[in-house]
Amino acid sequence: MSEPKRLAGEKACEYVKDGMVLGLGTGSTVYYTLKKIAGQGLDVIGVCTSVDTENKCKELGIKTSTIDEHDPELAIDGADEIDANRHLIKGGGGALTREKIVDYRAKEFIVVAEERKLVQQLGGTFFLPVEVIQFAWKRTQRELKERFGFERVEKRDFTTDNGNYILDCHGKIGGAVEWEKEINSIPGVVENGLFTRDVKKIIVGSGTGVKEI
Repeated sequence: MSEPKRLAGEKACEYVKDGMVLGLGTGSTVYYTLKKIAGQGLDVIGVCTSVDTENKCKELGIKTSTIDEHDPELAIDGADEIDANRHLIKGGGGALTREKIVDYRAKEFIVVAEERKLVQQLGGTFFLPVEVIQFAWKRTQRELKERFGFERVEKRDFTTDNGNYILDCHGKIGGAVEWEKEINSIPGVVENGLFTRDVKKIIVGSGTGVKEI
């Protein structure tokens, strides 16, 4: 068990109220949030960002719905990197497209993460995942590397819940806001793991406790 993850995931429950529609992210830190919600008996509706999260909600007795039915009042999700501008790299688990659909449609967005996820520049310690369609994925791979100067772009041995491939782009990010839009303009790209929308709170767990920034 990761104590920093547990602290951050459970702290987010302080913002959850009975009757809320929640966007529920994917990953190990958010799983602590799910367990806390279930343990407190909170009556919420979860809009899940992956099949995995939906299955975990069913196991824990948390009701679920879809983004077609509900826009979340609050989304709670993890991050792979967080910079000083509160921009994120997300989607290391491959759920980035559904995460972005849910997190960007939520009225408010809370990020839960370990302290080690705080970085000076995005892309320095973690790759940027990009979801692409299977058709002509190699051409998309080449264009990502040539256009943005990534050191390498590797196809993961993984197919997303949407039936697509993930390309992991290794290298530092120039400008997160601009790159988020520009990467998505490449034909064949479905979505990328740069998240630059406004974040209400970043809840950070560490070996010494939990803090909000």
